[in-house]
Amino acid sequence: MQLLSIAATLSFLASVAANAAKQPNIILLLSDDQDAGMNSLDYMPILQKYLAQEGTTFENHYTTTAICCPSRVSILKGQFAHNTNFTDVGPPTGGYDVFLEKKLNEEYLPVWLQRAGYATHYIGKFINGYGVPNHKVLPGGWNSFDALVNPWIYQFYNAVFSRNGAEPKKYPGIHQVDVIRSKAIGILKQAAKSEKPFFLYLSPSAPHTTVSFDPNDKENLKKIQCSETIPAARHKHLFPDAKIPRTPSFNPASVKGKPKYIEDLPLLNETVIETLDHWYRQRLRNLQSVDELLGAVIQQLTKSGQLDNTYIFYSTDNGYHLGLHRLNAGKTSPYEDDVHIPLLVRGPGVGRGVKRVDVSSHTDLAPTFLKLAGTHQTAFPFDGAPIHVHEHEPSNQNDAATTTTTKETLAVEFWRPLVPEYFPIQGGEENTYRSLRINGHGYSYLYTVWCNGHRELYNHTTDPYQLVNVYDKTSSSVVSRFDALLVALHDCVGETCQKPWNRIDTRIQSLGQALEGRFDASFAKHQRLVIQQCLQYYDLQNEVIVESDGKGGEIVVDRPVREIPRVGGTAAPVQQPLLVLQDGQENEGVVFENLEGTIDDIEEFGISLTKEEVDIASDPNAYDYD
Repeated sequence: MQLLSIAATLSFLASVAANAAKQPNIILLLSDDQDAGMNSLDYMPILQKYLAQEGTTFENHYTTTAICCPSRVSILKGQFAHNTNFTDVGPPTGGYDVFLEKKLNEEYLPVWLQRAGYATHYIGKFINGYGVPNHKVLPGGWNSFDALVNPWIYQFYNAVFSRNGAEPKKYPGIHQVDVIRSKAIGILKQAAKSEKPFFLYLSPSAPHTTVSFDPNDKENLKKIQCSETIPAARHKHLFPDAKIPRTPSFNPASVKGKPKYIEDLPLLNETVIETLDHWYRQRLRNLQSVDELLGAVIQQLTKSGQLDNTYIFYSTDNGYHLGLHRLNAGKTSPYEDDVHIPLLVRGPGVGRGVKRVDVSSHTDLAPTFLKLAGTHQTAFPFDGAPIHVHEHEPSNQNDAATTTTTKETLAVEFWRPLVPEYFPIQGGEENTYRSLRINGHGYSYLYTVWCNGHRELYNHTTDPYQLVNVYDKTSSSVVSRFDALLVALHDCVGETCQKPWNRIDTRIQSLGQALEGRFDASFAKHQRLVIQQCLQYYDLQNEVIVESDGKGGEIVVDRPVREIPRVGGTAAPVQQPLLVLQDGQENEGVVFENLEGTIDDIEEFGISLTKEEVDIASDPNAYDYD
């Protein structure tokens, strides 16, 4: 018995050593429009058990552009939207065709990982605008690419996928997340037979609102209707008493100091609040399928013996608000509800049950994945930097002296009208803004400059719900630090995005240092950013820098301007190289006894679109949404 025990121990140690020598597998599970501030994660028991308790929660993770396509491109490129100039969900500055036309797919995450020896797989929502007319035009970089197809991306019981550019298939009667789950299990079973490490990107549309249109109204196919998200039938009865948390920012008595389009909003009435509470419950219910998707992935990795050599990242593209600051439903604002998002990680060397306060953003994910894979890229400088995911890596949560090794500041940027999803809001076209989000030792701020000249400053230490704009009550000396930092970040590239204070004074590493009197001379000119017009696209020349002229006025600072090309139109139908798996190769599927919803051989349930559906989806007016 003792010999057997020793043999088992040696076998285990050998397995650990072998895993340590192998490149790790990496999985990114990205939900759609999930909040961090309305407690949605608390309703996901599988995530709580296997990621929060057995991994690390990053409590200060942010999107830098609070809408899906630009945020998702930042994940794939490791860059701010002002450097990709991919700022919207459709042409001329967004959408799948523009993604290809700008050649953003030539040097991006899956290509880099393939060069490092990884098999790469994508399942779910990719970039808005991938649809029936262009489904054969593949982005490249993916060994298997199984994407949701427009205009059915947000219809949860009528999901349409195209696998590796093949004829789109629909799965009527099967919930979208369950289809993704079954496809994912097939990929994982196939990956277990290979010596290659893999990267698997799972992107369900849940808990995004349902977006529908009238197929009979062919003249108005862009006229869409947003409504509650639709959960799987097995979850529709859950959480009957759940309500949006009644925080101080929910339907507040005062919205003084906010942009005019918010200041003009009336209080939400009881009928609206009841509807928003229902939407909230539906979101929680739809997230149960995402939670089960995570559980199925973990079970399959356990069965194949790969779990201990696999990093699992969980996040979302942007946050979401319901009734906060009197806004009805949606995202696209600079406020915490829309930009502060979940990030949880488990894997080799990751702390268990740990919470870290290091500031990070989606621009940091690609550098992080490459570091874990033991590789790098040289095509362009990353705006982000690897996140310290391992327990042994320094964090700024314990020792103020470590603030020089971790980031406390990030930029949030937006060039698009507000997107209210329940009912319209007047004045929302004035929604172009540049923001700073700062989380340091003993201080936390949001500073925003709007295209209409409005400015906001919130002290999160005393006002965590962003209710009292203290811009007019803050000394010019202090505001000059925020303005200088925003100037440094607004056109940053690479390391200047990671260390923006260096553009001002190389002796400064943090806001705490910048506020010291010995640095007053560095801010004497009080340079600040002015957005001249509320354009619906990014134009660097629309964002000018002014400084004091010493006589009580301001002058425009003459600085070299980088050319940021604006592009639009339709990408040429040239298919990028793609390793195409044989039919059925990645779709073996498996049913788990305790996880309802996984379907054995899901492809047997896929059926072709009707001619009418193809015609509607091919219509140039077919809707797309964010």
